[in-house]
Amino acid sequence: MEHARSLDFGLLLNSVQNGILAIDLTGAIVYCNSAAERIFGIAAHSARDRHIAEVLPDASGKLLACLQAGHSICGEKLVTPNAILLSNIDPIRADGQIVGVIGVFQEIADARSAVKELNLLKESKAWLDAVIDSSFDGITITDREGTIIRYNRAAERVNGTRGDELIGRNLKDLIAEGRVDRVLTFEVVRTKRTVTIIQRNRAGKRLLCTGNPIFDETGEVAFVVTNERDLQELDTLRTEVLEMQALAMKSTPTSSDSELKGVDLSGLILRSREMQRVVNMAIRVAGADSTILLSGESGTGKGVIAKLIHEQSARRRRPFIRVDCAGVPDSLIESELFGYEKGAFTGAKTEGKPGLLELANGGTLFLDEIAELPMNSQAKLLRFLEDREIVRVGGTMATHIDARIITATNKNLEEMVSAERFRGDLFYRLNTIPIHIPPLRERRDDVLPLIVHFLQKFNERYQRKRTLSPATVDILSRYDFPGNTRELANLVERLVVLSEEDCIEPHDLPDSITGLHDKIDFLRGLPEDAPLKELMERFEGYVIEKAVRKHGSQRKAARMLGIDHATIGRKLKKFCVPQDGAVVHP
Repeated sequence: MEHARSLDFGLLLNSVQNGILAIDLTGAIVYCNSAAERIFGIAAHSARDRHIAEVLPDASGKLLACLQAGHSICGEKLVTPNAILLSNIDPIRADGQIVGVIGVFQEIADARSAVKELNLLKESKAWLDAVIDSSFDGITITDREGTIIRYNRAAERVNGTRGDELIGRNLKDLIAEGRVDRVLTFEVVRTKRTVTIIQRNRAGKRLLCTGNPIFDETGEVAFVVTNERDLQELDTLRTEVLEMQALAMKSTPTSSDSELKGVDLSGLILRSREMQRVVNMAIRVAGADSTILLSGESGTGKGVIAKLIHEQSARRRRPFIRVDCAGVPDSLIESELFGYEKGAFTGAKTEGKPGLLELANGGTLFLDEIAELPMNSQAKLLRFLEDREIVRVGGTMATHIDARIITATNKNLEEMVSAERFRGDLFYRLNTIPIHIPPLRERRDDVLPLIVHFLQKFNERYQRKRTLSPATVDILSRYDFPGNTRELANLVERLVVLSEEDCIEPHDLPDSITGLHDKIDFLRGLPEDAPLKELMERFEGYVIEKAVRKHGSQRKAARMLGIDHATIGRKLKKFCVPQDGAVVHP
């Protein structure tokens, strides 16, 4: 015990494997143990009382930083020519005052390993730079204060500015110089969420900008990575792709190409398997004279299929006559179909008139909306189908007619037969070959080529150059089109005629379409098994945001909703809806 008490304190420190250095308030070395001599390659007697920066320039920075700040530096790596060290540096205090600094250095690798690690880091950085610069999107990386630290080549192309002119500068300077009209970095830092805005740069380009936060170990935003896309480039690319798809879709490859060989499908726009099956069946039955019943909702293209059957049949050079049974008054339908003799009724032509069946002799008679045919006319049509003879109204002589009958309906004839509103015997004669045409919502692959087809058609008709923005195409592609192809054609024509700009945006669409699209997106975004209170709050936020966007101001939205203007502002903040138009993603 007496021997232990007599041990010198310096002897103890010289026995440890870690290097120990101490400096005073002036930065002069006051202590250096044996391990420090070995690690740093210095002699303690020659280093003592000399300034740390003079003796060990590599290690001086951390020691002097600790002396100046008065805070400990723990677990930091220090690379020297001889070794890689793990350093722990602490201030030395006496009576509450800092009198010096002590550093403990643990050797963790040799210089050769350090060089290898540095080379690996350089190689990784080179790969990362190559990946960033190869991106088609413009990429800007800033710190949380808005200072630009990375600017890739695509960003240079989009904005027409060299990266070396901007790196190190703050985004606020770019706004002040008019290079951009707004930035999203500070909104990302504030909300700690992904933010998307439409930005306009000095060249007048509209950019779709999305900022994503990068967090540090404390959970704070350290960097913001912003992707920039030129909306005009996107629109042009989308239009070109749509046009290419439309051209490809006009030529429809199927598993039964032999059936389509030599068939002119230039007037048909189809891509879906459902419509391919319909067309294949229509072509197969075209060679026979069987009666065909086309069924499907209004606007699905039953008339187009009927005309295709006629054109692919042996009757193609004879008349194709279409009759809209719903458009002819009940009192005239019989005389229109079967004709009448002179003097058959008051107001009739003195010489009489042939009916549409006679005019279709040798060809095809297409009876659209057959469900609207009156019962007495149904009986005469049934007799014609049985013996192929007709008798004009007011006449007595039967005339043989060779006309093929194709009918179409958007109603359920079987239910009408059960309700005794349609003759059962006629239904079974008409239903020899049934072909059902599915609605557009069940063949969504056809929507895109149809949109492009009608856009080209009406652009040519009205001498316009309208295009659809990507967002507009996405909305239309998801819309159900209850009016089917007819509704789609009418909508595209209206957009081409009424849109003020060449690029048709979602706000140009009718509320009946955009409102439904927004509701679907809102419902899809709701979390599963969420408490009722949270669901109600989300719905309240959805309603308020829609009202503000629709009416253009919080005051107008407040009047419409019947709530106070201050309430609107408070709830907008609560639901994280930025008031500058930025979109904050949950």
